[in-house]
Formats: sequence, structure tokens, C-alpha cells
Amino acid sequence: MIPNPKTMNLARTLCTAVLFACGLSALPAQAQDRGDRRIAAIVNRDAITLYDLDQRIRLIGLGARVPETGESRQRLTSEVLRSMINERLQIQEAVRQGVDVTDKEVQDQVLEIERRNRMDRGGLVKALRQRNVDPRAFEDQVRASLAWNKVIQAKIMPQVRVSDAEVDVVLKRLLANKDKLQYRVQEIFLPADTPAQQARALQTAQFVLAQLRGGASFEILARQFSQTGSASQGGDMGFLFEGQMDPETERAVKQMKTGQVAGPIRGTGGYYIIRLSDRRTFSGRNPDVKTIAVAQAAMRLPEKPTPAQIKETQEKLAKATAGAKNCDEIVKVSREAGGTGTIVNDLVLEQQRPPIRAIIAPLKINQASRPATEGAVIAIYMRCADDLANKPPAEKDIREALQRQKLGAFAERYLKELRRSAYVDIRV
Repeated sequence: MIPNPKTMNLARTLCTAVLFACGLSALPAQAQDRGDRRIAAIVNRDAITLYDLDQRIRLIGLGARVPETGESRQRLTSEVLRSMINERLQIQEAVRQGVDVTDKEVQDQVLEIERRNRMDRGGLVKALRQRNVDPRAFEDQVRASLAWNKVIQAKIMPQVRVSDAEVDVVLKRLLANKDKLQYRVQEIFLPADTPAQQARALQTAQFVLAQLRGGASFEILARQFSQTGSASQGGDMGFLFEGQMDPETERAVKQMKTGQVAGPIRGTGGYYIIRLSDRRTFSGRNPDVKTIAVAQAAMRLPEKPTPAQIKETQEKLAKATAGAKNCDEIVKVSREAGGTGTIVNDLVLEQQRPPIRAIIAPLKINQASRPATEGAVIAIYMRCADDLANKPPAEKDIREALQRQKLGAFAERYLKELRRSAYVDIRV
């Protein structure tokens, strides 16, 4: 399936650390004995053991080339423990608010991650065990993310309001800047308010940058090290115009190529490491990359479908979309028939897997493909008109983007308040 970032909610963003996107290397344990329950930290009345901490470091080690010993290892340990303390506070707040996350919800999220990574059922657990990682270390992270998402939705979401005036301001700014480039930036921010913090932040930034240049995942390291609201989204700040970034960061971004990492950059309040993940014009096109617009209509198959069920789903989707004359229509009729519909404006055909590329490449504008089996779904693709991406964003999309921005800021302050009022005793 074609990924569409607009459909990713907060829980999915928090949980989808793509552990298998880069070179994997198991991390030797410091607490190999499963019975090692010495305390690494106490968070109010909960304890984080050395075993818990070691398993999380192993999990991070799947996506980063982490040194086995020395100062760098100690720095990583400190940052991972900070992240785990935050998770305990989130779980505790969920309990206080009467929010529960069931085992089924956790397992459903694990299954979803397996599906997106095209793994067999149980494949993720098997892969973790092969690398000496207790699957519960990953499941605990998923549980904390789901619980915090529920707390935010219940406690903060009702307070978030986006006015029509705010939407109009954004839309006018988009139109006024339509001839300028937009930059999609990922950040890792390390605050430095005092001289002592500055030295530590710079050392940490240099360590993180070395891991990134060695092939580590930016998303995973951003979740562990960055101390801004974007950390939970892998450091993704979305698309930004000139003037929306810290001046030093903006100066660096303008000189970068897509996919490049830069830093450490001394900015307001601390150090930045940034990655330019994309840049585009108002039309949504990256001037460095040839892209096309494609619609996808899809219907999910039952678990372990029979040939008859596959054929039935193919026929149902084909019948539902048969009369669609353009991409907007195929998306609409697919949703009305109980399926899903998505338009991706900046698809890079050369980056798609050969089977998908073979289906999409021959299509003419507004021509639909034959039904194709893609993992657990049946999908039909349609090539969209080249001027589709020139349309200004819908007010609904702008409103949702502003809501996410406000929600992230509220959630960040909420967690800081929990941390300030908590009893935290770090023993390592």
C-alpha cells in the first residue's frame, strides 16, 4: 500500500518505530540475568529495574549502532532512562484518569506494525527474540503510547479549539507563499540554558550525529533524545515556510539536499540536529524528484483469506469503483463501499516496489488499474491529473494540522507538569 502520512494518528506515530529499516545489530546486555531486579530508578511508587533498562537499550540498539562501553554508552543509558521515566509518568496518569489499555489493543497495534512491515503474524516477536530482546520491552512502549494518547484525547483534545480565523490565516499564507519552497524538516533538539547544560548538550549532539552518520535511524534517535513536542513523531516538524524556523536552522536547511543531515547547530535555547526529509513547491512537488499523483482504493481481506474470499473482495472493489471518472470519485466510492480511499500527490514511482511500479507506470490520467493483492488488502490504483496537487489544501486538512500542532504543545506542557510534581529517584 502507498503510505499516506495524513492518516497517521498520534498513537500510530508514537508506536511506529521502523525497527527494520536499517542495519540491525544486537546490543550486548549489562543485565543478562533475567533475575537482576536491581533498581535503576523509582518513579513515584513504581520501579524501573536494570533489566528493564537494559532491554530498552537493546531495543534501541536494533536501529542504532550503539557503543558497548564508555561515555557514549553512559549518555545513551541516561537518555533512555529519561524516556522510560516519562513513560511511567504517562502510565500513572492514565491510571489516575481511569484510562485502561487492554492486552488486545496492544496486540492489535503489534499486528498493525507487522502488517506495515510485511511480516508474518508473530514475525516481530520472533525477530526480537532472535536478537535477545524481550518482546515485553516493545509491548511496554506500545502500551505507554496508547495510554498517553487516550489521556490526551480525553483530557486535552476537548480544550483544543481552532477558529475559522486561524484557518484563514494559514490558507492566505499558503497562497501568498505559493512561489516559495516549503521544507519538511526533522529535528533533534537538546536544550542548553546554562554553561553546564551547554557542554553536556553539545557532547550529546555530537554523539547522536555520529550515530546518524553511521546509519542509525533519525526517527528512533529523535524519540529518545530530542526534547521538543516533535520527539514523539520522530522529530517530524512537517512542512515549513521561510521564517517559521530558528534563523540558524533555516540558514542550514536552505543549503541542504533532500535526505541530508546537519548539525550540531547552535540555535535559540540549545543545539539542533536536523534532517531535510523533503522539499516542495506550493503544488506539492519536490523540484529535485520526479513525482506523480496517484489514488488508491482498497478493501481489507479477512485473516488467512481463502481464494474465494480474495476473488469476492476483488469483484466487490472493482464493481464499486467501476464508474469513477477521476481520482476524487474513486476515493469517494471506495469509502462509501466500506473500503478506504487515499490520494498521494508526491509519489516517486522509481521508489516503489517492482510489482506496484509495474501496475502504476502504464496508467494514463484517470485510468484505473486492475485489482491487485497487496498484503492484507485488495487495491486499485488510478493515475491522477497532473494539476491535482495545484489545488490549495482543504480547510479540513488545515484545521486538522493546526489541531495536531496545538495538541502537541499542550501534551508537552502536560508531561512537564507531571515530571515536576513527581518523586523521581535515579540510582544509576
